[in-house]
Amino acid sequence: MPRHLIDISEVSRDEVEQLFGMADEGPQPRGLAGLTYLSAFFQESTRTRLGFMAAAARQGASVVDMGSTDRLRLEPTEDQQIVLAGVGDVAAVRHWNASFARELASRNRCCVVNAGAADVSHPTQALIDAYTLTKAFGRDVSGLHVLFVGTFLRSAECFQKLAPVLGVRVTQCGVDADPSPDERSRCQAELHAADVIYIQSLSGTDYSASNLNRGLSGPGLPRWAADAVDRSSGRIMHALPRGAELPDSWMWNERSLVAEQVEYGLSMRSAVLRLLVESS
Repeated sequence: MPRHLIDISEVSRDEVEQLFGMADEGPQPRGLAGLTYLSAFFQESTRTRLGFMAAAARQGASVVDMGSTDRLRLEPTEDQQIVLAGVGDVAAVRHWNASFARELASRNRCCVVNAGAADVSHPTQALIDAYTLTKAFGRDVSGLHVLFVGTFLRSAECFQKLAPVLGVRVTQCGVDADPSPDERSRCQAELHAADVIYIQSLSGTDYSASNLNRGLSGPGLPRWAADAVDRSSGRIMHALPRGAELPDSWMWNERSLVAEQVEYGLSMRSAVLRLLVESS
């Protein structure tokens, strides 16, 4: 029976630790030998799409890329799933329909990884973020305080579900230009105290379409919040792509973990693919 990764809540603490250990090993050249990996991205992606393709190729799998959606015939979703289910042994799927990956997995013909489901979930990004924390702070991250700045996006929602498993405390503050005095004081205090400041994208994202970016880059953080980030000693994270909310001065600051999030993405995606295949 194929094993799937659809929702982060379906991953146990033992499996999280197992994934961390497998990620430490890096891509295994024969880990997916003889298997076929399918990249089925119905929405734009840079890091996730290429990261999974690299993880599969570096571990010996044959890689099939579905390509852009404008090359697909218009047909019922069920018909598309019949085709996709038979293409590879393991597939990473991103779709504007939040249930598409789960429906594909229910056919039990290949292992399925949810690589982004509408505005609902993005479990592998949450695992990458958690793994990045262990590399920056040590394997035991219990007691760590991660503050999300801006509205929770889909990967942040998944990280919030994963946090209790790791013992990580998650809080959130908004980015209103003129918040109430009490809210501003609360957020400034949290920005000062947080171990990690995880800045969310402020650019318009349409999770219901293949083109995720609605238009130009969004605004930067309001001055009161930006000043608080500058005064903080917390490490800085961001899932990318970035807009004005993550200027170069933070992206390439010694406090930034953003480049590490990208780097460790290959190791964690390699681990996810191997775990699913080995558990099937």
